[in-house]
Amino acid sequence: MNRSRQLGLAAVLLAVAAPVGAQERLFEAQPQEDTSLLTDTAAAVLDGRAAEIAAQLRCPVCSGQSVLESNSSIAQEMQAVIRERLGQGENEEQILSYFVASYGDWIILKPRPIGLNLLVYILPAIGLVFGTGWLIMLFKKWSSGAATAESQEASSDLDDEDERWLRDAMRR
Repeated sequence: MNRSRQLGLAAVLLAVAAPVGAQERLFEAQPQEDTSLLTDTAAAVLDGRAAEIAAQLRCPVCSGQSVLESNSSIAQEMQAVIRERLGQGENEEQILSYFVASYGDWIILKPRPIGLNLLVYILPAIGLVFGTGWLIMLFKKWSSGAATAESQEASSDLDDEDERWLRDAMRR
């Protein structure tokens, strides 16, 4: 018998002959990785990503609530689908596209800036520009109107007959 076989046989005999408590101590002495911490961290990351995606989707049952905020059964099912798809390796865009294909564009809480939805982003800016321009024109008109009234009062170019007529009209 060669040397390695002898050592292997001795180890087997020792393991069999050793009392049960000693075998447990042998296994305890070997370093073991704590996978529970890794699993908890991965689950927390997965839940965080699922929550971010669920916050972007509208609950089909509740009005104005996201899937994350809603307590309805369909919202909970949608959250489970999101977690499952994330676990399968899909990214956020793929998951959102899945729900848009199933429910339509209205399922997204914040409209995407494409097509007709682009108006949601452009119209407020256009309204702000036109409103500001309109207010500037009004202020200029008011300020020029006040200046014109002051200049007319300061330079009264009425002849005597017009002034008498004006005084008589104001007395009545």
